[in-house]
Amino acid sequence: MLTHRNVFWFVPNLIGYTRVFLTVVAGYSMFASRPILMTLSYALSELLDAADGHYARKLNQCSKFGEVLDMVTDRCTTTILLTYLTHLYPSFALPFALLVSLDISSHYMQMYSQLITGKTNHKQMDDGKHWVLRAYYTDRRVLFAFCFGNEAFFLLLYVITYLSGAARVLAIGLAVVMFPLFAIKNIINVIQLCESAKDLAKLDADQLNKDRAAKPATKKKAL
Repeated sequence: MLTHRNVFWFVPNLIGYTRVFLTVVAGYSMFASRPILMTLSYALSELLDAADGHYARKLNQCSKFGEVLDMVTDRCTTTILLTYLTHLYPSFALPFALLVSLDISSHYMQMYSQLITGKTNHKQMDDGKHWVLRAYYTDRRVLFAFCFGNEAFFLLLYVITYLSGAARVLAIGLAVVMFPLFAIKNIINVIQLCESAKDLAKLDADQLNKDRAAKPATKKKAL
């Protein structure tokens, strides 16, 4: 019989712990001005993001703990980088702060609304969901492409500040290529936030209607 300790040692969760460690290394490297180490650790953490889901399905080791670990690590990793970008690009501090807020709030509300409606995870989509979210979450290639483009865009903004000459021009060119993926990914976050808010409000309305319908019946019995 499995215990919680067994779940902690699932292969995809071990990959998740590795990502947490790499995130710490990346964060330290940013503030220690070690761009090579930062770039390598951050990029590896993002690549492992695809690996944990693959091994969870392959080894039949999907878990609620692993899903939350994955989401929290994603949010923390992106937040650390965007926080540092406000230092590198102070005139864009507000847009970066708003992106952090959108990223955290949209994913939290998506996960909460999915779980409270009986879904097993935040990526489970039914036919009633917005077509953009269904396309995004049900095709792993689409999900990977936009997540990769989004994180690559942020990472390139960081790398550009440490480059010069032809390498800098190349990095700027790559950032321009990644920009549409970044833009669409954050539009999806807005849709996700709005749809999740709507789902939660519908649940509230249904529950209130049930409560109000039950009150007259209770009063009649009392009479």
